[in-house]
Amino acid sequence: MSASAIFFHGSAEHFFRPLTRQDREACAAVLRNLHERVHGPEADYAQALTKDLVLEICLGVIALPAYREGALSTAQAAQTVNADVERSYALNLLRALKEHGWLEDYKDPIDLQPVLKLTRAGKAFAETFAELDNTRHKTRQRNMRSARKALQAFLDHLDEDELLDAHDYASRVVQDLQDDIEYFRALMQSLTREALTQKLAWDEFNDFLERRFGKEMSVRLVADSVDRHRGRIVELLDQIRAWPAEQRERTDAALRQRADWLEPMLDGGRSATLWLCQRVEALIDAACGLKLPMLRSEMHNYVRRFTSLLRQALSLDYGAESPMGLTLSALKAADAAGKDAWLELLGQRLATAEVRLLPAGGLRWTQRERQQIEGDEPEWRIRVDSRLEAALRRAEAEAFVISEERVLRQLGQVGAVSLRLSDLAARRAEEVLTSLHAVGAARSALGRERWQVSKLGDRFETASFIADDYELRRVPKK
Repeated sequence: MSASAIFFHGSAEHFFRPLTRQDREACAAVLRNLHERVHGPEADYAQALTKDLVLEICLGVIALPAYREGALSTAQAAQTVNADVERSYALNLLRALKEHGWLEDYKDPIDLQPVLKLTRAGKAFAETFAELDNTRHKTRQRNMRSARKALQAFLDHLDEDELLDAHDYASRVVQDLQDDIEYFRALMQSLTREALTQKLAWDEFNDFLERRFGKEMSVRLVADSVDRHRGRIVELLDQIRAWPAEQRERTDAALRQRADWLEPMLDGGRSATLWLCQRVEALIDAACGLKLPMLRSEMHNYVRRFTSLLRQALSLDYGAESPMGLTLSALKAADAAGKDAWLELLGQRLATAEVRLLPAGGLRWTQRERQQIEGDEPEWRIRVDSRLEAALRRAEAEAFVISEERVLRQLGQVGAVSLRLSDLAARRAEEVLTSLHAVGAARSALGRERWQVSKLGDRFETASFIADDYELRRVPKK
């Protein structure tokens, strides 16, 4: 093991000690604010991280009631603490962060003034604290867009680092969705725990509806938003795969020099470029085909569970002061003989009750009326117009159900080795649907074995639609 892999040595030997004291919440808040001030979206890069700035952040944190009691003693927090006590605490916290490897002294290269900066480890863990703060809106499609832009930059500038960045962004797409899945599972656990204590997690549900779903998740769950990024990424990957062998070999050599971690993945002389393209596509497919449906399912389960508990809470009065709540509390507090007496008395009171299920219409029928209706046997007849209506509904539903196998079979009937999308006939409705889904079918797992798809720079127009032109070339049989 290299010396760089050893973390707890030198100044970082007791790295987490500032987070183990009574003021750990205040310390975490200071680190979060430091990261936001230096590396956050609203960071002022023209302002150096001086000692006075760090002290100002510390004083601003302990001025908040949520952190004041932990940072200062209980007696001091309850009283009006003078400025000297607060500054003394801020100086001690600054000294602890420097001593244990969170901050370090640094010479400003411009004016050569002594300033401070977050160490590499300090920046990484402070960023974690900042990411855990869910009050700021974050869009989870940023990594999908970044992967697409990195692939486009790789094609435009032939910079191998862009392809490695695209692989890194694609790997984070799956993690983004997994984080949201874990978020809903945590909400489900919290909801169950709150229900056991006769409460409903209104705050968490309102936060989910107003902020998480309204501003963030509703955008990502739209199919068009997902397919737009996914389709463009697949197009860029197909352009990279279509490179000549000589150009791909030069890129492979550069990738092996930049990323030595690729060597174990390239057994048998595999191309690094093709492996990265295959891996990026597999990650995007896993995110869109597996993780996104899982996210929808977890969200549906959470909303369904909450509405079920809400309906139960509105229909049943099981509060602590209600008759049912008082009865259950008395049963819980009574001994064995008392419980038997309670249950015997309840049984006598409920013995005269009659429980019936209301019909779907919500009407209260008497026993005589129900017997009369149940005795009737209406004659059921199938009308001709109902059969026609059912056939029309079935035909309308099946008209836009496109089978990839059927589209590939129709493409296979074309005798040419390659064909352009603009060459396909688009006069009848069936031919229009085949033209619209030809590219998607050729890029599917089954179609990729038969066709290679490449986008052309031209656009064509038919009587039904306007689209970019593509070339579909048959894959030679092995």
